[in-house]
Amino acid sequence: MLTTPVQIRFSDVDSFGHVNNSVYWSYFDVGRMDYLHTLFSDDFELRDETVVLVHAEADYKVQTRLKDAIDVRTSVVGVGERSLKMRQEIVNTKTGAVHVSSYSVLSGFSKATQKSIPIKLEWKNTIERFEHA
Repeated sequence: MLTTPVQIRFSDVDSFGHVNNSVYWSYFDVGRMDYLHTLFSDDFELRDETVVLVHAEADYKVQTRLKDAIDVRTSVVGVGERSLKMRQEIVNTKTGAVHVSSYSVLSGFSKATQKSIPIKLEWKNTIERFEHA
């Protein structure tokens, strides 16, 4: 699991005084990119062979407010022939409460062919080493 701190901006908060539900997706993006960059390289998404998000769902549990300190926790929980299954949580760093949890699927993808590709063995091995370290 990788933990990524996220700064809540004033523009993230709606008239109810909490982070708008749609904003959490950008926090999950930040965590996902940090995970991929940490494991593979800072240009991973720019390569011809990469991964793309094909499914995402979230459960909203606790409201997040402007002054809350939060992290995104990201882990890959499954690797298939052509996909990665990812779990993420938005966690309050002071209370430990999970505010939002997400499950997503990323597909191996070739930009050149615009088609799904198998997940490379080297990616699988790198993820396995990281997640079980």
